[in-house]
Amino acid sequence: MKRLARNTLVSAIAMLMIGTGAAAETKMRLAVETTSGDPTHVMLSTFRDALAESAGDEVSFVFNDGGSLGDEHALSELIRAGAVDVIPMGTDGVAALDNHYAIFDTPFLFASKEQARSALDGEFGKAMASSLREKANLEVLAFGELGVRVISNSKREINTPADLSGLKLRTPSSPTRMMAFQTLGAAPTNLPLGEVYMGLKQGVIDGQENPLSVIKEFSLHEAQPYISLTNHIYTPITLVMNGAAYDALDDEMKASVKSAAEAGVAATRTLSDESDASLVKEFRDAGITVTEPDIPAFQKAAEPVRAKIAEVVSAEFMDAIEGMIQ
Repeated sequence: MKRLARNTLVSAIAMLMIGTGAAAETKMRLAVETTSGDPTHVMLSTFRDALAESAGDEVSFVFNDGGSLGDEHALSELIRAGAVDVIPMGTDGVAALDNHYAIFDTPFLFASKEQARSALDGEFGKAMASSLREKANLEVLAFGELGVRVISNSKREINTPADLSGLKLRTPSSPTRMMAFQTLGAAPTNLPLGEVYMGLKQGVIDGQENPLSVIKEFSLHEAQPYISLTNHIYTPITLVMNGAAYDALDDEMKASVKSAAEAGVAATRTLSDESDASLVKEFRDAGITVTEPDIPAFQKAAEPVRAKIAEVVSAEFMDAIEGMIQ
């Protein structure tokens, strides 16, 4: 399997390298595993369109979406190999490259989306960007928004942490996310997002956790009648560029790239707000039981998770980051 994976990566790199010496001053290769409408796709396509408008014929694009070059893990390998220039990433993917990003798996790290946005636009965001550049040589162009995560399942209403007991809950592959739900009493299971719908239908898993927009996009509400608005984790979209490719740009193009990334931020935050405002009613109208759980009880139950994540990112880093957020 490893040899096959390596061959696949080499083939993808070879395919991407064909013709890259062509005509435009700057040729950017963009890739995302999702399709139109998903927040990560919105982030990348808005970046592309904004940069095309500002830079004109000084830049051209190769845009690979729908997982045509592989999933997020494959794309993270391609961008570090220099075969792709810009990709959007979720925090579990980034945390595999830089353990400091595990801090985003701390439940209730942010009191609200507004607080998270302010922190990411300020000192906290700069610290996270600096860390990723140092550890993986990836330039963070901006932090967009996937959204706040909620829990959906096919078994019962989730109103208190006790209701999670024994629930087979799909989570991303992040070890710290899985640890957080183990601490809360669930039985976390890793499953690719594209397989979650069938996993729910077949009873392989009982539920999952994602922003409302993702539940809608993947039709997960059709396979489970309960949604609990836990808002337990805020997940940004980290739009990254290969460090060497970014450094090769002139100052004017760097400024255009960062400005285009901010357009992606605005688009994903708007999408997040619109989804949160409309989908609760839409789901309830469709017969889904949407509940507002006992958030203080979840916060208290999740307190031990902070110390465990501090062991991953270091207590000093955790304290420094929490100081920036406050």
